[in-house]
Amino acid sequence: MYSHQEMKQTLDVAMGRKKPDSVIKNGEVLNVYTGRLLQQDIVISGKRVVFVGNIEESGCVIDDEVHIYDVKGKVVVPGYIEPHAHPFQLYQPISLAEKVLKTGTTTLINDNLFFFGLCENKDAFELLDELKQLPVKQFWWTRFDPQCHQPHQKEVFTDERISEWLSHAAVVQAGELTDWLPILQGDSEMNRWMHQAKQLGKRIEAHAPGASYRTLSRLAVAGVTGDHESITVDEVWKRLELGLMTTLRHSSIRPDLPELIQELVTKKEVPWHRLMMTTDGATPPYLEKGFIDYVLRVAIDNGVNPIHAYQMVTINPAQYYRIDDHVGAIAPGKIADFNILEDLHQPTPVTVFADGVKVVEQQTLIQSFPKLNWINKEEIKWNLMGQVTEQDLRITSEKELEYPVIQLVNAVITKCKHEWLHFNHGFLSHTNHPDLLHVYLIDKHGQWIIRGLIRGFGEKIDALASSYTSTNDLLVIGRDPQAMMEAINHIKSVNGGITWIQQGEMKYHLHLPLLGTMSFQSVDELIISTKQFSQKLAGYGYHHIDPIYTLLFLSSTHLPQIRLTSEGLMRVKDKHILTSSARI
Repeated sequence: MYSHQEMKQTLDVAMGRKKPDSVIKNGEVLNVYTGRLLQQDIVISGKRVVFVGNIEESGCVIDDEVHIYDVKGKVVVPGYIEPHAHPFQLYQPISLAEKVLKTGTTTLINDNLFFFGLCENKDAFELLDELKQLPVKQFWWTRFDPQCHQPHQKEVFTDERISEWLSHAAVVQAGELTDWLPILQGDSEMNRWMHQAKQLGKRIEAHAPGASYRTLSRLAVAGVTGDHESITVDEVWKRLELGLMTTLRHSSIRPDLPELIQELVTKKEVPWHRLMMTTDGATPPYLEKGFIDYVLRVAIDNGVNPIHAYQMVTINPAQYYRIDDHVGAIAPGKIADFNILEDLHQPTPVTVFADGVKVVEQQTLIQSFPKLNWINKEEIKWNLMGQVTEQDLRITSEKELEYPVIQLVNAVITKCKHEWLHFNHGFLSHTNHPDLLHVYLIDKHGQWIIRGLIRGFGEKIDALASSYTSTNDLLVIGRDPQAMMEAINHIKSVNGGITWIQQGEMKYHLHLPLLGTMSFQSVDELIISTKQFSQKLAGYGYHHIDPIYTLLFLSSTHLPQIRLTSEGLMRVKDKHILTSSARI
């Protein structure tokens, strides 16, 4: 990341043998190491900072060829770091980077979930290499489990593939571990991966909501170094006491930060240097408010010392992930990524520098993003194989039948309720059940279908089909078999997306050509589209916070209580199959 030639060039400028490229003068510069705010100048050569202090004392050669930016009256802080990004929430790593750079985030630590599960390593690593062209630095974590039940998991999560990812220079972490119980039970394969991660100096993050102090202790023994699932201050403190790096979350479905901050600031001797903050895979509508700049604003507005807030999204994650030789601070030798603010209480920058170049002014990109070849690769197309028929969309019974129904408690949590229901010619009679809908998960390889029923998603919805699911199979929700077939066939014809058919018309469609989960659209376009989707669904009785997450997580077995899997409708706690899948 810091070539010998680059180092030599930077040193030559520092020693006065060569001229710098630019100088940022008269700014109030935040030193995240000391927590002090001082009026200083910043000398830049290429991508690197050469000197921070009084320009007259720098020894650098400053003449008319050196570009001078006078930022008197402004505050300069390091570029923000998102320590826990899921760069596939309908957007993709390129469009996400383009969006968040505008509000000051210059480094992303990314989940590799879909790229690992759906791409060969060769193709995924091509993406990682191409992303190096972007001004937003992108580091990665690698999964040890798919957070859903997959019939061929062992064929995907192999020693060879995991080892290649862990050894990749852009990978700084293993996790997040959603299926960590096998590790504690002594699973030799997963514990071998944990050991390899530790040997390579990679961090390991757990996904341990509600875990007891004893369980967290055991996870720490197994190698876990951090967790982002605290929803109370007591849970934050347990993790801090155990030496775990603790990430405070303010996301689409877990906006926990205000309460956590309000309680933390009442405590004495809070180890702020062991805390980070994240948006945890925010869906597009969230990004209308901002990104890490929005999280900063929430934290500051709820009473945290602004210096601590900025440290939590700059030097803290940089040091934790061992990338602080390059990012996280404004200091000699570091990459010149920084934000110019009106003041510390206004974290959305007026100007953003990345790699030593001004890239954003007033939230507008002034440097074009490179066009990457990866998004046009044939290998990343989503395909629905086999042939689904209207007859497949039936729950076979000619009499009253007790059936397990998925109850949506909120956007992602479900409960199971057994109900006696009457079926007519294999299909549910909806006369007395406007909110009871059929739900199907259809194998994208055309081998199986799981048939179920769901309450809480909405009322009288004819057909909604989505390739955006945790398993990457096709989710179908509705009550009209003919409309559901139309939605299925449309998704199949366009190789992925979300399609809603109502009363014979297409009420909504979002094309997702990248692995069936990601769009070519900009984040701003996705914000408009997904807000329209949510508003339309609300008109049909969807009352939860985020339908995008509902579509994603109905097949995710790391959440309670029942989920759609390849084997059937599964009770997560004991992996008991309530109703079995069927062959197509």
